[in-house]
Amino acid sequence: MKICIYLIFLIYILYFIIVDNLAPLNNNFIKEYYSILGIFPIKVYKDLTRPEKFKTELHRVGGVYGLVNISDHSNTKQYIGSSKDLYQRLSDHLKGRDSNSRLQRSISKYGIDNFHFVIYYFHSDPLVVLTDIETEVIKSFPFEELCNYKSEAKSSLGYKHTIEAIEKMKKKGFK
Repeated sequence: MKICIYLIFLIYILYFIIVDNLAPLNNNFIKEYYSILGIFPIKVYKDLTRPEKFKTELHRVGGVYGLVNISDHSNTKQYIGSSKDLYQRLSDHLKGRDSNSRLQRSISKYGIDNFHFVIYYFHSDPLVVLTDIETEVIKSFPFEELCNYKSEAKSSLGYKHTIEAIEKMKKKGFK
């Protein structure tokens, strides 16, 4: 099953590479970075200071994405995730809500204008398990170049925190 999902993902990526001829990638650094790794984004959103511009395109659209720090070309870092609603997830990251702490520290340090929102896979089939595709994307990059804590994606959908965990989060200021 995982091999089948991986093959579908690769075919999907190759299709966009051939058909679009890397049209969304008009930044030479991004082209060079991804050509070395052999995985190409389908779409790159560059100006994250006004995410509402992307709402019509990304609201209620699922997929696998990366938030890429482009400030240091010799040390590019990114966070890879997946969501059933890419616009909502981007908004959550930008507001620091339910977001990866390494990513949040990086955004605080470098500023959101040094980040791009990169789409690796658009989701339209409800039978496709996004976390499987997310894991394959994570494995496509050297792990030390990621802000992710784990090399295998897991969904926290439906996860119920313990009372103790909720109390600890309240003490730390989480809502």
